[in-house]
Amino acid sequence: MRITVELQEAFSYSIFPSLILLGLIVLFTLYFIFSKKNNKKTEEKEIVIKEVKKDVNKIKEKYLKKLDNLETKINERKISIRGAYQNLSSIIRLFVFEVTNIKVQNCTLREIDKLNMPNLTKLIEEYYAPEFAEHSLGNIKASLEKTRKVIEKWN
Repeated sequence: MRITVELQEAFSYSIFPSLILLGLIVLFTLYFIFSKKNNKKTEEKEIVIKEVKKDVNKIKEKYLKKLDNLETKINERKISIRGAYQNLSSIIRLFVFEVTNIKVQNCTLREIDKLNMPNLTKLIEEYYAPEFAEHSLGNIKASLEKTRKVIEKWN
């Protein structure tokens, strides 16, 4: 018995769809790499300080009153040490914002350090440990007085 059926050639895929798919993967990879680099460049823009003429003395009075209210709460034990440090941080950040129009309330310690405001940087650095620690330990009265002095001496 003789068989006259011949074997077929091996099945193979066309190479063009594979090349197109590989090309698309390369293009998307390059796009994401370059878009990440551009995003980093825009995030690292320097913060420009604009001078705005305001009545600094009225702003100082307003925030010194807030410090007095906070001190009263501390003395009457109506607020925890952590809460007091959080309020203190908020008060000094809002004060700087009103005086300089720089949104330091949205800045991290590293960003504040780049603003070249050493007094503000020292205060925020001092607040960080008691503000975020599990058990807040800190000399809130000394921190309150330092904050008061910074506000009083602000130009």
